[in-house]
Amino acid sequence: MFFYNLGIYAFQIGLKLASPFNPKAKLWVEGRKNWEDTLKSKVTSLQLEHAVWFHCASLGEFEQGRPVIEKLKKENPQQKVVLTFFSPSGYEIQKNYPYADLVTYLPADTANNALNFLSILKPELAIFVKYEFWLNYLFALEHKHIPTFLISTVIKKHQSFFKWYGGNFRRALKTYKTIYTQDVHSIKLLRVLKVSTGVLTGDTRFDRVLQICSAPKQIKEIEDFAKDSFVVVAGSSWQKDEDYLIESYVQLKQKHPQLKLIIAPHEIDKKNIDRLSNLLIKNKLPFHLFSDNPPGYTDSILVVNAIGFLSSIYQYGTVAFIGGGFTNGIHNILEPTVYGLPVLFGPNYKKFNEAFEVIDLNAGFEVKDADELTRKLSVLIEDENTLTESSRLAKNYVLKNSGATNKIVDDLRAFL
Repeated sequence: MFFYNLGIYAFQIGLKLASPFNPKAKLWVEGRKNWEDTLKSKVTSLQLEHAVWFHCASLGEFEQGRPVIEKLKKENPQQKVVLTFFSPSGYEIQKNYPYADLVTYLPADTANNALNFLSILKPELAIFVKYEFWLNYLFALEHKHIPTFLISTVIKKHQSFFKWYGGNFRRALKTYKTIYTQDVHSIKLLRVLKVSTGVLTGDTRFDRVLQICSAPKQIKEIEDFAKDSFVVVAGSSWQKDEDYLIESYVQLKQKHPQLKLIIAPHEIDKKNIDRLSNLLIKNKLPFHLFSDNPPGYTDSILVVNAIGFLSSIYQYGTVAFIGGGFTNGIHNILEPTVYGLPVLFGPNYKKFNEAFEVIDLNAGFEVKDADELTRKLSVLIEDENTLTESSRLAKNYVLKNSGATNKIVDDLRAFL
């Protein structure tokens, strides 16, 4: 634990030094100032002792924990819920989340912080989402005999548990009363580690996207824009994605005038939107910005320069191009597949089981460059049977993999 704790302290010092220059570091540091006094006050005023404590690293993990939080809360509205985040990108967006009685930052994982946090909150049980293995918190929870669970996790051979230095991480795995896994392979790897508490439930993200799909935001202007057209929705795109996508679009548009394009960039700051706008202008492609909010989008390209709409915009698409496959890894492919959209993405998808699965089903397609993207899109545009079958397989994939939330909540009821 010496080197682990040293790393935690070094990380805190690094963030403090960076905070005057880095907005995210500043939020991380400022959000944890005087946390003990603030937490004591909130626990007292909101009567939060014996709450169910959920912890998520950031926004992606929150989306996996969210269905479980909401089902617990809907079944028992009196149940208190505390939600903590590690990252400002999760906290800042969800700090007013209505299904949690308190949303706050998780104090840094030191032994004192962990003991003090638990002594103030006194949670009835703790639920960590996916990859959260904070050693001091887990050992303190074990010491205080607080039932602790890990949901929607994936265990992989490259993780610390399988390294020569991973003894404490292996011990931490054994502090969880139940580890709810996304796949069978994780169960097998847990058995290799002599951990017998793994239970296969699947991924709660399937339930979340079905929930969104059941009541999406209705956007009349985009509905009119997409009518009677073949619409490619590019979700969370990066520069390389957009370069290939626009090159492909230029080639395809001449032959397929009904083709339209919605681009929702991963970064929507002015600098990035200006860069994308200049790329479109350079290629002589007329476009509208979503923020222009005209009575109707008359051009064939729409750039979404706002957050919070993408999961609903997919309902108006025909196929989806998922960003990140040419950089750090693809983004969420379940949000479009739930609407029956076949998905295309770059080659960096190896960390995502669902990408392999939709490829095996012919509901998803890897593309290595603009030419391959053009070929794959051409087939989907020109062959109605292929498009219809891929769409059906995409939708069924989500439906068949749903239900993890019910399995987890059914199991947790015994501890509430």
